[in-house]
Amino acid sequence: MLSSFFSISLSNFTSQVRFMSKRLSKSATKRLPLTTKKARKGYYKGKGSTKEGHLTSKSKFIVDRLKRVELVVPDLEGFKLKPYIASTVSKIPPEKRESPVG
Repeated sequence: MLSSFFSISLSNFTSQVRFMSKRLSKSATKRLPLTTKKARKGYYKGKGSTKEGHLTSKSKFIVDRLKRVELVVPDLEGFKLKPYIASTVSKIPPEKRESPVG
């Protein structure tokens, strides 16, 4: 009697087990990190950046001040050039231009 009880309960349990697919769903693949296999031509993982800190065990990023990029900008007071040059400006500097005869 006891063996029949176990066979019934086990058969019910195995019928309720959901079998997972080998493949991930489309929405799940979007959440995965981008790799060189999944990206288009020309993607290189890690190109052009430096690691400025580290991740903790709780996935919090800690910035290391010694690894930060420090930009050194010279003093631009009294500098004659402007940061933007329009396309209409002549490529010949004003000192070297010929003055109109008249």
